Amino acid sequence: MSLKHITFTGIDSKTDIKTLQEITEKYPIVEFGVLTSYHYYDNGNRYIEPILTDRLRDKKLNLSLHICGSAAHDASCGFWDKIDGLMNGNLDIFNRCQLNVANKNFNLVFCWRSCFENQEIIIQQHSINEINVFKSSLYLWNKEKFSVLLDASGGRGIDTQIEILDGDYKVGYAGGINPDNVEYKLSYLMDKVRGDFWIDMESGVRTNDWFDLEKVIKVLEICEPIIKKHT
Repeated sequence: MSLKHITFTGIDSKTDIKTLQEITEKYPIVEFGVLTSYHYYDNGNRYIEPILTDRLRDKKLNLSLHICGSAAHDASCGFWDKIDGLMNGNLDIFNRCQLNVANKNFNLVFCWRSCFENQEIIIQQHSINEINVFKSSLYLWNKEKFSVLLDASGGRGIDTQIEILDGDYKVGYAGGINPDNVEYKLSYLMDKVRGDFWIDMESGVRTNDWFDLEKVIKVLEICEPIIKKHT
């Protein structure tokens, strides 16, 4: 069992990049997620204008791109050139790309082949009983290329029950994780999960819908002794 990432999704136009670098230097396990869609301008603070990703380049940050809506559909079909264009030519700065496809029956035939070779693909699913899109990707491609995020909350910050997915998969767990409950949730996962995993939080580290770096640091301070205990 290994905790691979603690992911904080939804960095926005007000997020201080220097502070992100300082946090990353102190906590190498951290990953920062960027939300995007073709309609980013209608989706609130947590969807930054893609051109602002220029300032993330060459900052030695561990980044993931979380692709929503019809853009996720295009990515699942292999149209990564459209996603790269959406991101102002910065698709290559992301180590992982998450497709927020949930329960939709997307065709993943071209997804891996057309993506950057070194990028991991995360398939977002709502529960362990609804992971057909993820499982279909395993039949098509190398399981080391794909991982699954279980998120019944869908980024809304709703506290949901943790479901452990058994099997030789890399699994992310999300759903209402925040500074008040991360100690319990991470401790539970560290005790129960047998494979590689990560945790992801979005609404739980926001204040007035802006990315809150103080909450991010608080979460990491809480997690640090738990990680050391299980190392």
